[in-house]
This record gives sequence, structure tokens and C-alpha cells, in this order.
Amino acid sequence: MISRPYFLSRVLLPAVLLQAAFLPLQLQAETLKERQTHVLEAVQKVGPTVVAITGASAKGSMGSGSGVIISKDGLVLTAGHVLAATGEDLIITLPGGREVKGKSMGRDMNRDAALAKITDPGDYAFADMADPSSIEKGEWVVALGHPGGYDPQRGAPLRVGRLWDVDNKTFYRSDCTVSGGDSGGPLFDLTGKVIGIHSSISQDLSENRHVPIGVFEKDMERLKNKEVWGRLSNIMPGMRDEEDNSDQEKDQDRPQARPKKEPGSRQKPAPRTEPEEPAAPAAGRAYMGATLQMTDEGQVRVEEIADGSPAAQAGLQLEDIITKAGGKEIASNSDIVSQVRAAKPGDVLKLTIRRKGADKELEVKLAPAP
Repeated sequence: MISRPYFLSRVLLPAVLLQAAFLPLQLQAETLKERQTHVLEAVQKVGPTVVAITGASAKGSMGSGSGVIISKDGLVLTAGHVLAATGEDLIITLPGGREVKGKSMGRDMNRDAALAKITDPGDYAFADMADPSSIEKGEWVVALGHPGGYDPQRGAPLRVGRLWDVDNKTFYRSDCTVSGGDSGGPLFDLTGKVIGIHSSISQDLSENRHVPIGVFEKDMERLKNKEVWGRLSNIMPGMRDEEDNSDQEKDQDRPQARPKKEPGSRQKPAPRTEPEEPAAPAAGRAYMGATLQMTDEGQVRVEEIADGSPAAQAGLQLEDIITKAGGKEIASNSDIVSQVRAAKPGDVLKLTIRRKGADKELEVKLAPAP
């Protein structure tokens, strides 16, 4: 029998699984009934590992989010911006409503990855982390979390979808519908292993970004050692950490505003997010408010848009391909970065974008950096 926290699975699954009818035949290796069985088995296995996190920042404001326990002694994966908002001392709510104390540990703000630890003694249910090399584009995934905070009448709602972009340099992207409060919650494969952590939500609720599990695997020791590095604005333009970590960020091999190639790489660089301006722009510098990414085809794609930014006001949209800036053909993110840096607040930057196969002209009135 399905326990109360997961009752929504019976409501959400049938509608979601109808998507399979529109997939290519080669992707329908299982029947819908078999897939639903796998999903329900995975949720029953990992449901007890999904937690809600609350706490107060250094400035006294309350924050909340979600997380997932990944060790018997209570290590919790979550998002960097969640722990930036909840501070060091945490209240972690387990399924069933039991509250335990926790501590914030390390944060990689460049990738929005963070680690917390339950400090109340005990053995906790935990989920295994997936092998990053086993994660494939197109596979079915399960999202859990606590949108709107922990609700004893509902538990952690289940969302099912597909992983449609697997980019270990930036984010995984899925069409699982997540919302506020889900941040830091887990994305599972159908075996019940954690493949990502919810990071940000696009303007379209069906397009959501998740921190790849490989990010946590790579820097787990640093996170356990309570290191904090990077800036949230590197991946979410217009947002700031509750704490300024600029003095703590000493490692030059960490992703910065303009990432370096990996040492020894002879291949074409993989797609990467590169902010259109420094993470902490100087006073008076022009600001556009969009994060751009180079695609495998060498195109410049809009990856993030800050709410209320000049880019948003000009009508720039996620997934737009920018082909010209200031009347000039562009070949990389840096072509736009240099134009923004050379401009002044109030200047207008003319962009030519390609959207759904059609070209469109936009005028972005640059604003002072926030």
C-alpha cells in the first residue's frame, strides 16, 4: 500500500506517462504499466530520504528549501542558494514531520551545489548517488521536494518527466515541473539513485535545471571540509549570496566569470555557461542580465535571464540564439561580453536573435549593474 506522503503519485503519473505516446518507438522499450511500476517502486524506496530545510541567514531573514540524505550518518545534498539563505544552523524536517538539527557545511556557489549535515545522532534512511557516466539523455526521471515548504497533509509531491539535456559543464535539464521550495531537492533515476539536485526554474515550468551529481562527487571532500567558494550570480544573474564569498575564493582553477579550458584539453570545449558580465560588476558598469552558453554547434544561446533585467524587458527569451550584437556577427560569448563592458548604462545594444527558425531584432537598453 502506498503511504500517505506519496499519494499524489496516483494522481500525477497517468497524465505524465501519456507523454510516452508521443515518443519515438525506440524509446518505448517498456510498457506504460511497467514504467509506472518502476516509478512507484523508486518513490517507495527513496521517499524517506527527502527532507525540508529551514533556517535564518546571517542577516536574520528566514530561508527554506529541500534536500536529500545520502549517508547513514545524515549527510544531505542541497542547493548552494538554499544554504546561503538558511544560514549555518538548520532545522531539517524528515518525512512524517520529525524535526532534527543540522549544520551547513560546504558550498560551491559557482555550481549551486551544497552539503549539510544532520547533527542529531541516529541512523538515517539514505539514497545512493548515481554513477555520472550512467546518466543518459532522454531517460525517465523522478523529482521530489517540498514546494511551498513542508506540508504534513501532503508530504513530498512526486513529479515525473524526462531528462532532455545532460550537460555536466552547466546543468541537467528536465521537464519535471518543480517550483519554489523544491530548490535543493533530488532528481532520481528509475532505480532510485540521485542524479541531480534542483537548482533553478525557467520561465517555462516544464524546463527546469538540476546540478549534476558529478559536481558533488568531484568536490565532496571540499564540501565536507566546509569550504565555500564562488558566486551565485555566476549562474543566476541578478542574484546575490547572503554572504559575500569573494575573500574566500582563492582557487584559480574554479569556474570564474570567464572559465578557462581544462588543462591538456585538445578537443573543442564543451558547452559552458559564461556570464555576460563579471559576477560583481563595478559601480556604474552597464548590465544586461542574461547568461549565455556556447552550444555544440558554436552558437550563442540564452541560458538564464534575470527577472526585471534589461534583457527581460527587451523581450529576450530562454533558448534564443544570438547571431548579431551591435550590427556585428558574433562567434562566441565574449563578442557580446566585450560590447556590454564597453557600453554605459542607458546605451542601447541592438541584438539579432533566432527564435524557432525566425530572425528577430531586439533593442536592449542597458542599465546600471545591480
